[in-house]
Amino acid sequence: MKLILKLAALLFLITALPLAAHAQSLRTFIDFHGELIDQDAIAISGVLPLEFRIFQTENSKKPLTTETHFVAVVNGNYSLTLGEATPLHVQDNTLFVAVYLEGKELTRKRVTTTRQMVPNLETTTRTTNSVGGSQGQPFSIECPKGHVVTGIRGTTNNEGIQSLQLICSSAF
Repeated sequence: MKLILKLAALLFLITALPLAAHAQSLRTFIDFHGELIDQDAIAISGVLPLEFRIFQTENSKKPLTTETHFVAVVNGNYSLTLGEATPLHVQDNTLFVAVYLEGKELTRKRVTTTRQMVPNLETTTRTTNSVGGSQGQPFSIECPKGHVVTGIRGTTNNEGIQSLQLICSSAF
């Protein structure tokens, strides 16, 4: 009886461990904090399209990877985690992150990476059901150049959406 229990436990471990290994993976992240001030040393606030280039060394010319984010900057301060949307395939604990705005490098900082076990979640893209009547025409709304969407407002009635308006804020 003891032998059967031991064999059952061993069989469970043999089959469960690979499943557990697939349930999580080791991912690398960079918690990045920055400060933005203008040429008059006044703190900047707004939503800015920043590009983050991750380099092996301080003097590297070719980035290991690049991420672009619309970043909320409040009184000159901002923070975000790099590697959340797209996995960072780096092995070093110390790297350099350069921040770019409109193609100009603003700063290059030494950073330390962290590694965490995260669940492997299957991602799918879904669309919501259409709203309003089936006779409507497709349309799109965009913010003017140099602006980003910071909100949305509109009105509805029993037939669906009557009006839809983007709230656009200056990106600079």
